[in-house]
Amino acid sequence: FKAVTSAGIKNPIIDVSFKDLTKGKYRVLSFFAKKARGRLANFIVQNRVYSVEELKDFNLDNYYFDPKSSSNGQLVFLRDKQ
Repeated sequence: FKAVTSAGIKNPIIDVSFKDLTKGKYRVLSFFAKKARGRLANFIVQNRVYSVEELKDFNLDNYYFDPKSSSNGQLVFLRDKQ
């Protein structure tokens, strides 16, 4: 994403975070987050996702959408167990 000039993008940019429960707190674990981002990209293509609302249906690898931690510009997916 660093190679893209975000000012030139007309559509809103949505940040997506994947957090795993570790020692009683949700944290981004880079290994699992990278894998989840790839699974999300595959989900988008296979399901022909065209809206942010449809992204919220992502639920692979025990991740689920957390509306409490999310905002308009950021979607947060949590996982309690691996």
